[in-house]
Amino acid sequence: MKCPKCGSIIPDDSRNCPECYTPIIKIKPLRVCTNCGSEVPDDRDSCPGCGRTVKRRAHQTASSGSVKGNQKSRDSFTASDSVRSTSSHGFLSEFKREKYAWLQAVVPGTLALLYHLLVLRNDINFNLINTFMIYEALVFFFGYHDIKELNKRPEMMEGLVYSEKFVYMTYFLPILSLWDRKQLPGMNRKAIYPMVHTVIFTLLILSVMFTMDIRVLTETNAI
Repeated sequence: MKCPKCGSIIPDDSRNCPECYTPIIKIKPLRVCTNCGSEVPDDRDSCPGCGRTVKRRAHQTASSGSVKGNQKSRDSFTASDSVRSTSSHGFLSEFKREKYAWLQAVVPGTLALLYHLLVLRNDINFNLINTFMIYEALVFFFGYHDIKELNKRPEMMEGLVYSEKFVYMTYFLPILSLWDRKQLPGMNRKAIYPMVHTVIFTLLILSVMFTMDIRVLTETNAI
């Protein structure tokens, strides 16, 4: 390596030129995980966001021998935990890590749908109000806990990764937010909870429309 000021040949690990004493500033290229977009430190072999193995560049491989043994053990332990949390190790591990997203995707729509189908009353307005109150109350409850859980993850940087619009949609429009959620750093890109929620929510809307049509036909025939 040459000194940028005097041109002298100096060792690659020099901090100052031995001839002119000019400080040598090295800029290391940034490593970014291609799966989730998280920044990967030089001393890590796996992404801190999603646990995926990230290849090192030549200068990083050469300096890898300076990493201490206990640091390697800690990194391998963290990587194995992250890998276990992905969907490649089954639905149960994914549900454990993304439980509030799954609960928000399944429970509100399912309970509202069951209520609407099984507890129909003569007063259709009363039934519709209760149906959507059940849905929205559970959506907000699970969405609130999901946002709190996301804030604890280091790759989210205390909520700086997602916007206020995402938070609003999580509380009130999960049919949109769940699709955006799996694109956040460290998320499983193949997660199916947005599709599951979309199907349940569609069934809920169709059942409400079908019930209202039957009500209109009944009132028309009565007249």
